[in-house]
Order: sequence, then C-alpha cells, then structure tokens
Amino acid sequence: MTYVCIKCRKTWDNGGRSSEYSGGLCEDCTLEYVREKQKSQGFHDCYKRAVEVCSKDECSYWQLCNKDFLG
Repeated sequence: MTYVCIKCRKTWDNGGRSSEYSGGLCEDCTLEYVREKQKSQGFHDCYKRAVEVCSKDECSYWQLCNKDFLG
C-alpha cells in the first residue's frame, strides 16, 4: 500500500507498491505532532529522543516512546 502524509504530502510504501492509497502522518510529521502535544501537556518535547526508559510515565506517549526499551 502507498501512503500519503496528510500534512506534508510525502509518500511512502509499506509492503510494496500498489494502486491503493491511504492517508496518515509520515514519520517526521508524527514526531512534530507528538512533541507539540507533549509541550501542550506540560512535558518536555522528548518523544523518540530518549536513551533510557523515561520516568514521566504520566505522559500520554510514554508507552509508545519507550517501547524499544521495554522489549
């Protein structure tokens, strides 16, 4: 399937090119979106910048951000 970012219009393929399209946020726009949401919730804009498990487990994005550390 081919995806088109709904914000910046970048395209990418997932599992091979096809004639079907779907929308979503590309990786860069996702990072920007989540970091802005973190700031609006009173947290540092640290999404995907961690080098160890984050101690701010009340953050809405804690599990998603720390999934690489949690196995």
